[in-house]
Amino acid sequence: MLVVIDEAVRRKFEICVGVAEIRGVKQDDASREQISRVMRRMEEELRKAYDLERVKNVARIRAQRDFFWRMGVDPTKSRPAAEALLRRVLAGKSLPRILPVVDAYNIASVRLLMTFSAFDARKVKGELRVRFAEDGEEVVLIGGRKKKLTGKEIVLTDEEKILCVYAHGDVEATKVTDATTDVLLVAYGVPGMAAEEVARDLRAAASMILEFCGGTLVSSEVFC
Repeated sequence: MLVVIDEAVRRKFEICVGVAEIRGVKQDDASREQISRVMRRMEEELRKAYDLERVKNVARIRAQRDFFWRMGVDPTKSRPAAEALLRRVLAGKSLPRILPVVDAYNIASVRLLMTFSAFDARKVKGELRVRFAEDGEEVVLIGGRKKKLTGKEIVLTDEEKILCVYAHGDVEATKVTDATTDVLLVAYGVPGMAAEEVARDLRAAASMILEFCGGTLVSSEVFC
């Protein structure tokens, strides 16, 4: 799977994007029970390791927050995904239970403090592209929330449509569902994060999906 980062984005931000393709996953009751046990242990570990009042000063979270500010997004209102998950746990709540594939990469996200997306690979068409949005473009995010873009946002697209709006979330049309068998996993690097870091975290998240949902890792690449 090829990812092209537009020159306009390159000029403003030095970022890397990692993409892994996993085929043949299975999401059943056994995987749900297994992953729920792991999530409970993870929640306990996180509460011992982090202090809610100091989360914003953790190096990786600080880097993501700085990236958000540079994109014109207030990270105190729209938090980086990994930070939002961590804060949720430190506030005494559980990690969300959604689907085994999503839960698996959420474990990796909160453990590594890295932001990921997963898409139903069969609904993704052609190569991926990271570009600035066009003024007036509209998307329907997961949950049905509509968003009109201003042209300042960074988006991930395939050859036909937007898949994700950086800092705001993934679109409804290509989300992972119970019926998903082939997954496209994306890791979002931020300025200052080396390609090797993105590659390592991408492999770790893919391994979590394989552990709980089975399947075969077909490819894993990083593009900068």
